[in-house]
Amino acid sequence: MSDIARIAHMSAARGYGVAVSLATLCISARLLGPEGRGTFGAALAWAALFATLANLSLGQALQHRLQVADTKPSLAEQLGTLGGLGLLLSALAIAVAGGLFFLTSGDLFKGISPSLLGLAFAAVPLLVWEQYASNILAASARTDILNRSQYWGRSIGLGLFLVFLMEMGWGVAGALGSQLLAQLLVAALTVVPLWRIAGRRVAWASREIRPMVRSGGVIHLTTVSAFALDQVSILVINNYLGAQEVGFYQLAQQMVGLLLIVPQSALMVIYGGLAKTSPDAFWPEHRRLATKLLGGMLAASLLAYLAAPSLVVLVAGEKFTPSAAMFRALLPSVLGLSLALLMTPQWIGRGLLRLNMVLTLATSLVVVAFSFWAIARFGVEGAIYVRLAVFALWVPLMQGLFWLWCNRVAKISATG
Repeated sequence: MSDIARIAHMSAARGYGVAVSLATLCISARLLGPEGRGTFGAALAWAALFATLANLSLGQALQHRLQVADTKPSLAEQLGTLGGLGLLLSALAIAVAGGLFFLTSGDLFKGISPSLLGLAFAAVPLLVWEQYASNILAASARTDILNRSQYWGRSIGLGLFLVFLMEMGWGVAGALGSQLLAQLLVAALTVVPLWRIAGRRVAWASREIRPMVRSGGVIHLTTVSAFALDQVSILVINNYLGAQEVGFYQLAQQMVGLLLIVPQSALMVIYGGLAKTSPDAFWPEHRRLATKLLGGMLAASLLAYLAAPSLVVLVAGEKFTPSAAMFRALLPSVLGLSLALLMTPQWIGRGLLRLNMVLTLATSLVVVAFSFWAIARFGVEGAIYVRLAVFALWVPLMQGLFWLWCNRVAKISATG
């Protein structure tokens, strides 16, 4: 199967997942309203934050180890080592979240009840595993398993969402519960096939712990910084402006996320290609794929701009009309986000972990500081200004320079 075909299959699976998320978004926006939708979104954002902090980017560290290790970890070792570490790290993250809730009497989470937070945080180990599993499957060129897990998990999750909200009337708790069960099914549908392929065994590779955690620690600062760039605005808006504004802004941000299905799918295919060769040898193919995809993303962004007003009303109803202008304003960030996604395997494969970390961390610190100032002064528009400065200006410049450097180094390698 060609890389384009694999990207198409991955995009279809992710597209289906996004379509299910879109249906969930439509229903939750109408049944929960802006405030309920905002609470739902904020609870998920907190869970995603702690899952991101907990995973230590060990999935990406595995990609690095497969490039540089003299003795590459077997599939059974990948499953056992990452699975065990994931459980330990998730338990630690949940304990820290509980401690913070207790110490602040819940003020840190701005009125989200303990029961709702509990439902959201129960998915943390599953979210951590999904990050690990996607990298294991990409390196094994078995993205078909990931595709199937997305189809079945999201489909059944949507059914549960409908039952819990429309039949049972369980509100935000029902919405969070359905997401938890869907994530559990996705995890099961990746674990079982991988376990069978690994010979029905898992193994703890002690020799991999230190180098993987060391590499992951460097990568993780980049991952956390990137998460801050993408998610901190939601939490700051919730702090200053309340749940309703979170609902409007998060809808716009999620619709931007819908456009990133193809580069996210390509990312998994590129990791699989790099696992079989070197970054320099794979760069011409990588560059060809990236160029085509960026052209497609530009066209998609232009179409989305034209369709934004009617699309927002179709998705969420008239109450969410303010989200259309936010969505349009955020669209220039799409190309920068796409380019950053597509270049990530080259940063990791070439071992430029510390440089990437320093650049991303420095950017994130500035963004977090300016987000508090800009949102307090300008409201949601402040969050948009900060996001555009990062993803429409700085990130494309930084990644574009790296692109040119990869061109130069690959040419020298080919002729030398």
